[in-house]
Amino acid sequence: MIVLFYGKTLEYTNGVKLFKIETCAGIRELINQLGVFYGERLKEFLSGSETCFFLLNGKGIMMTGGLDTKLQFGDKIEVLPFMDAG
Repeated sequence: MIVLFYGKTLEYTNGVKLFKIETCAGIRELINQLGVFYGERLKEFLSGSETCFFLLNGKGIMMTGGLDTKLQFGDKIEVLPFMDAG
């Protein structure tokens, strides 16, 4: 699966726009793994309900379980910050 970062999230990934990961059970686990790879600041940013949102294969995860959304091989996850995320 691939994770694409946009906007302010790039500040936490040192400008890296694409992250590939072979397996991950769900969004929460993904956030934890990204935190290990990029640091605690990114993990905190991604965990905030008022800082960013996720698209899974083009659809918002709020309709699929929020942070408890399950992931499958081949999924595309996009991380988009809210406009005023500080």
